[in-house]
Amino acid sequence: MHSDKTDDFSGDSKTMNGSPSQHRDEPQDENLGLDLVSQVAHSSRAERSARPKRWIFAVIGLVIVVVLALVTFSLLNSETKSSKAAKADDVLTEVVELNSGGQATISTSKQENALGVELTALPPLDDSEQYVVWAVHEEGGISVVSKTSGEDAKGGLSPIDDVLAVHITVEGSEIPASPSEDTEASVDLPLGQSEEPKA
Repeated sequence: MHSDKTDDFSGDSKTMNGSPSQHRDEPQDENLGLDLVSQVAHSSRAERSARPKRWIFAVIGLVIVVVLALVTFSLLNSETKSSKAAKADDVLTEVVELNSGGQATISTSKQENALGVELTALPPLDDSEQYVVWAVHEEGGISVVSKTSGEDAKGGLSPIDDVLAVHITVEGSEIPASPSEDTEASVDLPLGQSEEPKA
């Protein structure tokens, strides 16, 4: 049987349902690769801007190092002042017994203009308490020289030109603005003039 329909082999390709094919020889196929490259480049730029810059991490790291250095320097500096007074040629030392037990060794040096305090053999305190060493200044100023919850401790202060006395008290977990009246020990400065300087 011969069909009246002639096959259409015109050069246009059609899909099975007879509609024209979408894949004609157009520049669209050639641009497809460029579109992919453009999309990848655009997405990597977006990812780069969304990620924090590396310099931010460097700055944060530097800040942390500086803070740790300052804290370490502060802790070492207090002990340095203590040993500075204790090791000076003109050191004057007084050892006092605390009311609750333990000892405080107070050292001063005019040459180094420094005060050193060492607390030893202290009885342990409750978690909510601590020993505090205070320096009382001429104009009514007060500074904390050292504090501990019962472990041996050293502290120091410099300059000490205006320091009148050293008080040691037991305070709560929060250090008050001034020492409590119930002191463990008090020492007036300058230390006893009758003591001979260390040779």
